[in-house]
Amino acid sequence: MITVYRILLAATRVCLFAFLVGGGVVVAGQTLGIIVGSGQLVTAFGTDIADNVCVIAGIAGILAFLLLYTPEGKENVPDAEE
Repeated sequence: MITVYRILLAATRVCLFAFLVGGGVVVAGQTLGIIVGSGQLVTAFGTDIADNVCVIAGIAGILAFLLLYTPEGKENVPDAEE
């Protein structure tokens, strides 16, 4: 049976992977722009693409936070009193 926890976990993993790949693309694009001396390329990768990557990172954070409020997520959180 597919639970909300499994759906959120899969979505979080997908977003984290997209964030990791997107961060690599931003770094590679800006590095290429510096090497070829293109200010437009550096700016494009630093604004438009980086903005989208930051949105994906935010979504991943929200999904990870929501994982704590599922029954399975509550079981995986260690008690502070132990």
